[in-house]
Amino acid sequence: MDSVTYARQALEQTFNLLRPSVDGMDQVQYNFTPPGTANSVAHTHVHVISSLDFFINGILRGEQPSWTAFASEHGLPANPLEVWKHDGQISIAPVMDYQQRMLDGALAYVGTLSEADLDREVDTRFFGKQTVAFVLQLMGMHVAGHAGDISTVKGFQGLKGLPF
Repeated sequence: MDSVTYARQALEQTFNLLRPSVDGMDQVQYNFTPPGTANSVAHTHVHVISSLDFFINGILRGEQPSWTAFASEHGLPANPLEVWKHDGQISIAPVMDYQQRMLDGALAYVGTLSEADLDREVDTRFFGKQTVAFVLQLMGMHVAGHAGDISTVKGFQGLKGLPF
């Protein structure tokens, strides 16, 4: 298997872990604030998807992330880093649609890359100059890690998180 195919499949599989972690929740469960310092599923989920948008569309593709239009339409902060402070309800259905659009776009983009593209350096804004491969690995780890966070918050509510 070549590296590009591997990168695409790895990203796709992390979303196959995230999707069932979020599925089956109602609005109350999605926006539930757990005790302590853990975040709601809604805040974490939006963070995961807006990060994918930022890194794939903004950093790797050099395009405007879709977040700004999405946030405006759904009453969310223009800066995705401010979602942690957002105290209003976040609707699950539009975020799931945003997730699917971002995943489809990310997978399509990764499918256009060559082996040499994976070595191209980009300014990540958070981690200095790194390769495209680094950013793709980061996205996979980021999604998988937060799928665990989401599953834990579901468990606080007596719900099943991860599918296994």
